[in-house]
Amino acid sequence: MLPMTQAFADGSTSSHAGGSVMQLRPPQASDGLAGSINLGPNVGNTLMTVMPQGSADPVVGSNAGNGVMMVNPQGAADPNTATNAGNGVMQLQPGQVASNGSASDNGAPANGNTNESDIVNKQVNLDTVWNNTNVTVDDVNGDVNGQASAVANAFQAVTMNNSIVDNNQYASGAAVGSDLTAQITNINGSVNMSNQVACNNADVSTDPAYTIVHSKQECAVGDPSQATNVFAAQVQNDVNVSGSVAANVYTEDTNAKYNYVNSQQINSSAVNSTTNVQAYNVGGTVNVSSSAVGNTAQVVHY
Repeated sequence: MLPMTQAFADGSTSSHAGGSVMQLRPPQASDGLAGSINLGPNVGNTLMTVMPQGSADPVVGSNAGNGVMMVNPQGAADPNTATNAGNGVMQLQPGQVASNGSASDNGAPANGNTNESDIVNKQVNLDTVWNNTNVTVDDVNGDVNGQASAVANAFQAVTMNNSIVDNNQYASGAAVGSDLTAQITNINGSVNMSNQVACNNADVSTDPAYTIVHSKQECAVGDPSQATNVFAAQVQNDVNVSGSVAANVYTEDTNAKYNYVNSQQINSSAVNSTTNVQAYNVGGTVNVSSSAVGNTAQVVHY
């Protein structure tokens, strides 16, 4: 005949006994043990402790070690079990939210990785974006620099962590464009003028062990365009003028050991670039560039 098993109503087995392999004990109001699992002053912990509605500090003994596994979905950000207790071998601790609604410093990220940046960017522009820049300059001892731009959606991520980036950009509307007009005379230095337009622009720069990027850019703007008109005379040094338009631009610079990029670019827009330059009596060189690009992507991995 098997030995008789003795039952204890208060959940303990003996003052000197070891804990059971698994124990499930919801709070009991009747025995005064609600919110804790008390097996006696000299007992060891159970192998697994489940306390879904216990106190934020599930104490099992002032000098007791934690269970091998602990689940504390509703506890404090730091689920200590006792002032002298060792932590469990495995512990599930979702990210906590402070009382003011902000993320707690002690809470772990959703995926448990404390050295990872998870970046999700979604940008939608449905209206016209336009810039007008007019420059008139005369009699300057140094340089004259002018820059104009118009961009529907722009995104930049710079991290030192392992990074997972999800970028989604969509632009529509009548137009995205920029006009630059400059009249510059009697300059002892150089003249530098640039005009840039883009529907969607994304740049990722990382310095981690791994980088994973999913990027989708779509330009459905009626007319992304730039127009640059420059008159320059009596310039001692160089004259540099550039105008460029691109529907979708993606650039990445990383030295990650592992780098994965999934880039999708869609353009259904007419892309136009116009650059006019008149230059007289220039002491240096004259450089003029103009470009119109539907989709462009550059990834530098070193």
